[in-house]
Amino acid sequence: MNDTKKPEILNELEKLIQKNPSDIKIRASYAEALLYEGFLDESLEQHLQLFRIFPKNEEVCYNIGIIYEKQKKIDNALNYYEKAVSFCPDDPDFRYSLAFMLDKKGEIDRAIEEYKKTIVLDNEDSNAHFNLGCLYVKKKLSELAKKHFEAAVKLNPEDVYARFNLAFEYKKEGKIQNALQQYHKITELSPDYSWAYYNIGCILYEQGNIDKAESFFKKTTELNPKDVEAFKVLSDIAIAKNNHESAINYLETALIQNPENGNIHYYIAKIYKKINETEDALFHLNKALQNKGTLSMAEEIIVRELEELKK
Repeated sequence: MNDTKKPEILNELEKLIQKNPSDIKIRASYAEALLYEGFLDESLEQHLQLFRIFPKNEEVCYNIGIIYEKQKKIDNALNYYEKAVSFCPDDPDFRYSLAFMLDKKGEIDRAIEEYKKTIVLDNEDSNAHFNLGCLYVKKKLSELAKKHFEAAVKLNPEDVYARFNLAFEYKKEGKIQNALQQYHKITELSPDYSWAYYNIGCILYEQGNIDKAESFFKKTTELNPKDVEAFKVLSDIAIAKNNHESAINYLETALIQNPENGNIHYYIAKIYKKINETEDALFHLNKALQNKGTLSMAEEIIVRELEELKK
């Protein structure tokens, strides 16, 4: 066993194993210490040796599942989590890990059932509530999703992801003030969360509060210069104010971070076309075609507009 770059606790345990190679407790402690310190391959080797001796030990199975999960070997992790649950069905951590792996594998219905069992065993598991909410969103079961996002927020008020998803559900059912309350709370908890500012801006924009919405879109672009949609809305607001120069500037700023985004070139071309700057419009339409793989509209639309401008 090599003690290079290993913490002292591992070196000490290795020496003990050399003196007492048949001591299972020392070997188990060593296997767990390896896992804790991040030596996954060595920990797996030790745990598999323990599994051959104790094939029905739930902790050994669970730890092997953790190692495989960290190694992104989902099927292997799932196999050992299922073993752990079969040996100890009332452990909420085992249930949660099994549910999480099923979730990762895309087995939504089974994952939902295991998250529900986790919550029965431990109703204060905020992660289980959050993940269950996300799966209900995928199943288009908004009421159930909202219920579990609310539970997650109540259990962990600083969970900005739960708040964000809850706000989205509130917005879908028309509870605008509830949604805004959640988004604003997110900006307090995580001032760099650009999507919260963007969604506040969208709500204000829809309500006709353009100036205030504009300030939130600007904040979005400060935090995330790659947010094309925020720049696009800022450009639209500038056009509505008949400020075409600012509209173009917003989109050209977006191009700095997204130089190969065909949509941005198309938006710029539309503005130049509107103000009769034909050469600039043609330039950006051609650029849009050169980056057609990023377009959200049909290529034929760009081609048709190019032909019309060339007449």
